[in-house]
Amino acid sequence: MRTYAERYREIYQQASEAEDLATVIERILIDSVHEFTLPDDTHPGCLLSSAAMADSTSTLDTSAYFTELQGSNERTLLARIERAVREGELSTDADPAALMGVVQSVWHGLSARANLGSGRGELLATARLAHRLICRDLTSTAVDRTHPTRLTRGEDPPTG
Repeated sequence: MRTYAERYREIYQQASEAEDLATVIERILIDSVHEFTLPDDTHPGCLLSSAAMADSTSTLDTSAYFTELQGSNERTLLARIERAVREGELSTDADPAALMGVVQSVWHGLSARANLGSGRGELLATARLAHRLICRDLTSTAVDRTHPTRLTRGEDPPTG
């Protein structure tokens, strides 16, 4: 299982090397969907998360490993987002932790949906929409710094 789990770390590490943050996010989401939806007989894919969350003593080591892996992936993504802020790709008002949380929430949702049987096409459509929505917010943050977006520090989204 660790061999397969390391593939996710590789996805994050390779994606974080992309020149721009939009490509980083796209690669994490799209490449992960491809990994989640590999045939079960050759790859456990998203079953890693369900195996790690099973409540038994036989999965404690797997759970601890999975927790470390997820923490590593989050740190990799957060460092890349912080770099985007430092280099001026994102506004200094951007909240790197919130953006990382959004990407990770989408990632976990895609994993869970794959585990429940959603197909690759459906998951790719979801990942692409999430990517567009996130990047639209990032673009408006970088272009129009006078109107904060939901991914800026200390700003709550407007309520209806």
